[in-house]
Amino acid sequence: MRVTQSRYDGELDQFHLAIRMLGLQARTSTIGRYTGLSSDRIRKAYVSYVAEHGKKKLPQRKRGRPPSRVTRFVKTLDQHCESTVLMSLFMHAGLLVVDGPRNCTVSRTINMLTRGNRLCDAYEMHRYLVPGGDMTLELAAALLRALGETHELVISRCEACGALYVQDAYALDYGHGPFCDEFKMGH
Repeated sequence: MRVTQSRYDGELDQFHLAIRMLGLQARTSTIGRYTGLSSDRIRKAYVSYVAEHGKKKLPQRKRGRPPSRVTRFVKTLDQHCESTVLMSLFMHAGLLVVDGPRNCTVSRTINMLTRGNRLCDAYEMHRYLVPGGDMTLELAAALLRALGETHELVISRCEACGALYVQDAYALDYGHGPFCDEFKMGH
């Protein structure tokens, strides 16, 4: 009984994360990546979520491929600031580990289920810190991949204040973080 109990606990953890991510409007592929559940099981979880919460409270789910363009994270000053805040929350949550002067990697010491829960924690904290921001859970997952896996985004240090910020790996880096740029624009 004890062996099967731990198996069911693991499946229950997967289901709880799937429900949490559904509430944050994650796509099926993103939920499957972090939970290990099949798309069929995720659809069934969605049906049970709708039954529990009602259709009126449930936000419309996005369909299609998750976002993958990294220029979106540094395109405008607001987006650049949001991405930088979320990057620091990823580091605080132990999702990103600094690996060299500009690179970081996704922590390999935590399993995907824990990684998914920490991603949700960091995203929810970001929503609290940046109310009205554009960031979605899908974009947060794409930011984590771009920083820690594909390395299309890197971490830079501001020459003016020393703070870390997100930088496009293939773009010219002027050495000033988005918050210093915002400070200069305001004065």
